[in-house]
Amino acid sequence: MSKEFKIAGFFLLFLLMLATTFWASFQQNLFTEFSWTGSPMWFKATLVDFYINQIILWFWVCVLEKKVWIRIVWLILFVCFGSMGTCAYIIIRLWKGLPLIKKVI
Repeated sequence: MSKEFKIAGFFLLFLLMLATTFWASFQQNLFTEFSWTGSPMWFKATLVDFYINQIILWFWVCVLEKKVWIRIVWLILFVCFGSMGTCAYIIIRLWKGLPLIKKVI
């Protein structure tokens, strides 16, 4: 699979999540509706699962990135933007021709 194909795929995922976020934002304000949407147990379980996943991804970024400030920036982007932050990270790594996997052990 070519580098360009991978970049295009992750860029499309990024755009899909961005469009979904805008669409949902125009339909309903998350902060005024959070007390209602935050009440179902599965919503809470999904949030915990999502943020654990983001932290795991960030640990991998810590393996790949040497500079502490870059690690911190990506942590903030992952936590605040979720899938969009993850897609952006992968797009940038692919664009620069940097590996996504590094032998750790």
